[in-house]
Amino acid sequence: MEIDPRARLIEWPSTVLGVSGRMYVYTPPEYRPDGPPLPVVYLLRGHEREWVNRSEDDSRIGTAIDVYERVRLRGEIGPLLLAMPGLASADNRIPGLLTDFVAPQLTDAPGIGTGRFATFFFTEVLPLMEREFGAHPMARAITGFSLGGYMAVKAVALRPDLFVSVSAYDGSFPYASDGGRRARRYDTLLLAEMFDPALGRPRNLERLTDHNPICLLLRADRTALRRITWMIQYGPEHIEPWGSNFYRGEYLLRVLATLGITNAAPVAALPDGAHTWAVADRHLEQALPLHYRAFERVIAGQQ
Repeated sequence: MEIDPRARLIEWPSTVLGVSGRMYVYTPPEYRPDGPPLPVVYLLRGHEREWVNRSEDDSRIGTAIDVYERVRLRGEIGPLLLAMPGLASADNRIPGLLTDFVAPQLTDAPGIGTGRFATFFFTEVLPLMEREFGAHPMARAITGFSLGGYMAVKAVALRPDLFVSVSAYDGSFPYASDGGRRARRYDTLLLAEMFDPALGRPRNLERLTDHNPICLLLRADRTALRRITWMIQYGPEHIEPWGSNFYRGEYLLRVLATLGITNAAPVAALPDGAHTWAVADRHLEQALPLHYRAFERVIAGQQ
């Protein structure tokens, strides 16, 4: 493990989880504790280390902070806070899924506590960033890779009022049935044992529906969803099913189109994409300027 030294690890006693909350935070050179509020991008995957670990996989040659500073050097964005909360067990064996766990007792993995990761994110992580780091309360973006993409889209579907933009690379998006009104019964995406604490065993179709980002999008306020900038990318079709989530990404884009939402990403399926951190970082490099434009529109509208 090689954690970027520019990232600061924040730990606090979480009243929601009953164990320590953990998050890496990057502050730009302009940041001052008593300075003006700064826009914030929440980067999700699972463990808090993943976006700032240079050796997260063999493909990687930097971190999200390197990406941010490259884009900043080109003058495409201004100062931003980057927040990378831990939304998994401390050993990264059990994903949090941005879900309040049904059966946390089914795992002995450290760092789970009550397993109420959705409540933890919305009621502790977001307020902490605003209280302790001066994050702008009206300029929040969220992004994710793989299950982080699932969580980013789920967060926006649950609370579209909280975010101005969302991006995801090669997200693990479940399919839905009956016009998006219920989860697809035989989708195998979330059947693995590591999801048992979050979703229960055996799986319950109603519960799967309540945690399916597609179903949640179709329940959400469409006007609020359309105010958000969406950037969805994924790997190419020819490396499905193990090398990319092409079909799941295409499915999400079709659902968004029915809601009147267009994809702001310049290319959706990356021809040379793969389910790797190197390509996830490349997605972030394309997405950050679009997030920043969304921030500028919101902040200008308040002046």
